[in-house]
This record gives sequence, C-alpha cells and structure tokens, in this order.
Amino acid sequence: LIFSKKSFFEMFSFGSKLLISGLINTIYNNIYYLIIGKFFSAQELGFYAKSNHFKDIPSQNINNIISRVSYPVLAQMQEDKVKLKSGYKKIIKITMFITFILMVGLAAVAEPVIITLIGEKWRQSVVYLQLLCFVGAMYPLHALNLNMLNVKGRSDLFLNLEIMKKILAVPTIIIGIIWGIRIMIFGMWINSLIAYFLNSYYSGRLINYPMEEQINDILPELLLALFIGGLVFFSGWLLPVNYLPKLIIQLVLGTILVLSLGELFKFESYMEIKEIVTTRLLRKKNEVR
Repeated sequence: LIFSKKSFFEMFSFGSKLLISGLINTIYNNIYYLIIGKFFSAQELGFYAKSNHFKDIPSQNINNIISRVSYPVLAQMQEDKVKLKSGYKKIIKITMFITFILMVGLAAVAEPVIITLIGEKWRQSVVYLQLLCFVGAMYPLHALNLNMLNVKGRSDLFLNLEIMKKILAVPTIIIGIIWGIRIMIFGMWINSLIAYFLNSYYSGRLINYPMEEQINDILPELLLALFIGGLVFFSGWLLPVNYLPKLIIQLVLGTILVLSLGELFKFESYMEIKEIVTTRLLRKKNEVR
C-alpha cells in the first residue's frame, strides 16, 4: 500500500490535458445546435439535428471503436518506430476503407434512408445529411492521428491542437450565421481538412509518417468509395420504384460493387479485412465442432 507522488503527477499531467481536450471538443460539437437554434428556426434546427444523428451512427461508432482499439495496440509498439509505423499504416488503411465506403455510401442513399425511416416531412434533412457525411468521413482519421500523440505521451500537443482547431472554427460559425446552414456545413468540411493537416503534421513527425504519405495510402480507398457511391447515387435516379425497394436495391448494388471491385483490384485494405473476417469465421466454425 504505497502511494507514489511521482506516478500520480505524471499520470495527472497526462490525463488532465486529455480531460480538458474532451470538454472542449464536447462543447464544440454541441455549439452548432445552440447557434442554429438561436439564429434559425426550430424547424431548421430539427432538420440539422436529425441529419447529424444519422451521420453520427457510422462515423462516431467507427471513431469510438478505433480510438479504443488502436491505442493499446499501438502503445505496445511505441519503442519500435519501424513496427509502429507499419502497424499504424495498416490500421489507417483498413479504417479509412471502411469509413469511406460507409460515409460516401450513406451520402449516396441519403434520400431513401430519410424518407423511408422518418418520412417525407424530413426531406430537407437529405441535403444536410449528404454534406455532413463528408465531414464525418474525416473523424476516424483525426482520431487515429491524435491517438498517435497519446501513444507517444504528448497529451500537451493534443490539447494545444484542440484549442487551435476550435479557434479556427470561429469564422465557420460566423459565416454560417450570415449565409446559412449549408454554407456552415461546407465550412465545417474545410475546417476538417485544416484539422487533418495539423493533426497529421505533428503525429507524422513523431513516427516519420507525413501527411503526403498518409494521403497516398488512403487515396485508392477514397477513389473507390467515390466511384461506388456515384454509381449507387445515380442508380437511385434511374429506379422507377418507391423509396424502400430503391434503398434495398441500392444497398445490394453497393455491396456487390465493393466485393467485386475489391476482389478485382486486390485492394490491400480489402484483402486485410477479408483475411481477418475469414480467420474469425474459421475459428468460430472450429469452436462449434
């Protein structure tokens, strides 16, 4: 039963900065509701809130899972820079393959999703959801780069970056008040790109994995997602059916395209996911036997 002041202050110094960062981020994520509620109608707030909720279902869940899983995995490799970078690259490519497919896919089927699940009266949420999907697609990438700072024990950088990014978001809020919610969401996307530049710049310096190399690694996944999303979106225009069957057809088409193109072009991230899924299925099958 020994209390170590040294250990306490080391852990408190690290954890307190993460706590402050979390509080700042929570306030920032909710401030748009306050701004829209203050300067726009309750109806507009409802459309934004509902579309933001749909966007958060895939993006925030992926973000939370990746943050919890990647930190302990990467922390075990922190002393070996070569191994750490290799593991980090693999996690980023797999994560962004899944994220881009889900978020671009959600943008492509936004109309049938909204109309089918919550009704015609929420139609105005469709455009908001489509725009927000491209904002949400960046969240897991932010989380991974920020996680690298924590793996390296740099929660001070984590906090400084959060403060810097929130200051940069102020013009977006002002622009949104003047020109409307759609322009505000577009500004959020621009802020997200700036935030990625800042996050990847500092995390990349720690393990010699700069933003340019990250972009080259995830660009094929983004192009694949945009191509599939475009085909799924335009297929919705051509289908002369009600929204529910249209949604089902689009989801089936998107799944077929992901699997067929993944197999055809042998995307590294797709093959990694396939191997993980196959291994788990075989393991469960052997356990049942």
